[in-house]
Amino acid sequence: MTATVETVETLEQFYLLVPSHVREPYLFHLLCNPPDSIINMRVSPPEPTKPKKYKGKSTIKSSHKSTSTDDPDAIEQPPPTIIFCARTRTAAFVSALLKTLGIRSTALHSRLTQRERLNALGLFRARVVPVLVTTDVGARGLDIDDVALVVNWDMPQEPEEYTHRVGRTARRGRSGLAVSFVTERDEERVLKIEERIKTKLVEMTLPEERVLEKLNEVATAKRLANMELHDSDFGKREEIHKIKNEKRKRMSALKD
Repeated sequence: MTATVETVETLEQFYLLVPSHVREPYLFHLLCNPPDSIINMRVSPPEPTKPKKYKGKSTIKSSHKSTSTDDPDAIEQPPPTIIFCARTRTAAFVSALLKTLGIRSTALHSRLTQRERLNALGLFRARVVPVLVTTDVGARGLDIDDVALVVNWDMPQEPEEYTHRVGRTARRGRSGLAVSFVTERDEERVLKIEERIKTKLVEMTLPEERVLEKLNEVATAKRLANMELHDSDFGKREEIHKIKNEKRKRMSALKD
């Protein structure tokens, strides 16, 4: 791939065509089976982890077993990955989903306190968790080396946001991979991005039969992740944040 003004030649850029309502099993498969070009960027040795229990209920079992353990529920962790989402609730949900499936992750978004944000960044920088799920605002100014994979869970609205996101990997001459989930609503956005970066994104294909084998497992994890968000009153916190923002806007308008 040739370098452009917007991206570097060590960055591989792909898109994955997938219906919006079944993105989750494709993401799970991608993280459990990273492409050969970045698989060696897994933290060595990969620490196996069990799928998360939710308040005493049964665990989600995975067939992505680690070769370094005899535990049948353990899975290998992905290489350092940043997943970009358009909304704070989506970031919180995807992080909870992955943890339920046994992939260590942490969320970074504007609904967190400063202490919570610093803690999330600290865990990711130290490779305690290999996956950071964030929004564009949450990731602004991030400077973290050795990020192997950037995933656009939601396609960005503007090409500039795309280049900012994928610029979190393939830094300082290192290799890196960017995978964008393209749904039925994203065709125009992809065309704008390709025009801006002056190159075509390459279509990535995953083995659909293997991906869909995990459909029931992931569906159960989705229910548990949504239950966790509900129990944490995430919706109420979003409403409080919205009210505070509206008050700030009114105060600013009065000052003007």
